[in-house]
Amino acid sequence: MTGRSKMMRLNDPERDFSATLDECIEGILGNNAFKAKMVAAKPDLLQAGANYIIAGNSGALFSIPPSANEKEKDTVILGNLTKAELVNLYEYYFRNEEKASRTTYDKLLNSAQEQCPFCGGIGTPRNLDHFLPKSRFPQFSTFPKNLVPSCRDCNMDGKAESFATRAEDQLIHPYVDHDRFFNKQWIFAKCLLDPSNRPISVHYFVASPDEWEQVNKDRAQKHFHDFGLAKRYSVKAAQLLETTLAQIAGLKKLGLSNAAICTSIISPGIDKAPFINHWQKGMFQAIYATLQN
Repeated sequence: MTGRSKMMRLNDPERDFSATLDECIEGILGNNAFKAKMVAAKPDLLQAGANYIIAGNSGALFSIPPSANEKEKDTVILGNLTKAELVNLYEYYFRNEEKASRTTYDKLLNSAQEQCPFCGGIGTPRNLDHFLPKSRFPQFSTFPKNLVPSCRDCNMDGKAESFATRAEDQLIHPYVDHDRFFNKQWIFAKCLLDPSNRPISVHYFVASPDEWEQVNKDRAQKHFHDFGLAKRYSVKAAQLLETTLAQIAGLKKLGLSNAAICTSIISPGIDKAPFINHWQKGMFQAIYATLQN
């Protein structure tokens, strides 16, 4: 099954970590020493991957310690593998277009179906983001669930090389995080009105469920802020708002009541949004509330 962004859930990658490592190892030619080190370290890498999933499921990826120094390439990370070797594994034996593993790279990139999961599909993924950056967590350089299809804005401006060191700063992980972030609505909107009470723009904000623990509310707000979703959602809504308002005006001229308009075009706009925290859902909810006043 391919993955699809659902604010911001991705389905599990088709190829697991073990098969990915085997594919990379098979591509190591002319360097038998490195190949032997990779074979020997594979069990430790798989255990690190299992620990990653456990931590991610509980929002605790921040608890995985980074390598001590970002610039020391010869630092031994796991088994006998150095930071440089694990980074090179990704650069030369995973994403290298001449290696068979490039097919796995492309499948991961295409799994989001042209919708960046960090921003809920506003941007188009152009590369794989290391959720835990390989410069500080090289043991996960080829771990499929650490490789998130990402648009340029989210990868370069929203996240870059940052990583959380506190629970409340942990961004929402599209592969391994708790279902609460994907199945509950926490992004809402309201219409900003002109003096005649006509909507002129849509403002988005976070309102997490009351029953959530504060740390999860903080994480939702952090994700919303870091990826600039307030502005980016408002821009998307502006593209549809004028058309929707024109439709509403036309229906009013035909004599339809606000209740009938809500039933005919506003409620379907809410119900047909791609996922529960999509900008479209928030926009139509905001218009619905305006028509009810």
